[in-house]
Amino acid sequence: MSSILREGDTVLVYIDSKRKFIIKLERGKILGTDRGYVSHDDLVGLTYGSMVKTSAGVPVFLFKPLRHDYIHGIARSTQIIYPKDAALMIHLSGIGCGSRVGEAGVGSGALSIAIASIICDSGRLYGYDVSEKALEITRINLEKAGLIHRVVLSRRDVRRELDVESLDAFFLDIPDPWNAINSVSRALAPSAPLLVYVPTVNQVEKTVLALRESGVFQDIHAYEVLLREYSVEKDAVRPRTRMIGHTGYVIFARRVL
Repeated sequence: MSSILREGDTVLVYIDSKRKFIIKLERGKILGTDRGYVSHDDLVGLTYGSMVKTSAGVPVFLFKPLRHDYIHGIARSTQIIYPKDAALMIHLSGIGCGSRVGEAGVGSGALSIAIASIICDSGRLYGYDVSEKALEITRINLEKAGLIHRVVLSRRDVRRELDVESLDAFFLDIPDPWNAINSVSRALAPSAPLLVYVPTVNQVEKTVLALRESGVFQDIHAYEVLLREYSVEKDAVRPRTRMIGHTGYVIFARRVL
């Protein structure tokens, strides 16, 4: 994308940490905020990183949206997998350009966006959900992120059977992942990892025990990620009073023959 902003470009309009807006530039449109409005026409021709002021004189910065900006700003039909958990899952999965990946329980598409941004145009993400509404919201969010062309979305219950095989990784976010282990194992290539996301320790226990009993998974681990931001001022550095604590657990396992 050119550094010069043109009509149709996507911009993150940043006022402060609580006022961030992702917009697509359209002639004649206005972005209204409680700190004044910004005309799209005034942004065309500028560059990412520029500063303008709202009608009320408040400084506004123009950024190129990053992956986490899209994820935080997506429409939601369900609770999303937070970036801190998605980052660990993607790191453990080892996926990259050209990877063929499965995901069941796409929800609102937060993890789908993260995966699709990693696999490049040469890769493919096969996303499944039993809810048509969830699939539609995921489709809309992927379109906004410019990644829908890398994803195939299908309505399917993955606990029964899958229509793909020899996948490089599979991400599972459903209420009873232990009931999908057999079908998912058949979709994975030998040595490929399975990443499972669950919100409770009871689900962790049932999933890990099922993985062990299946006989087709080894190197099984369970993780929890805690993220704490710091407030930094001169002579006053401290943890913020609020933090993203427990959100869920990540389970990792490798497929064996």
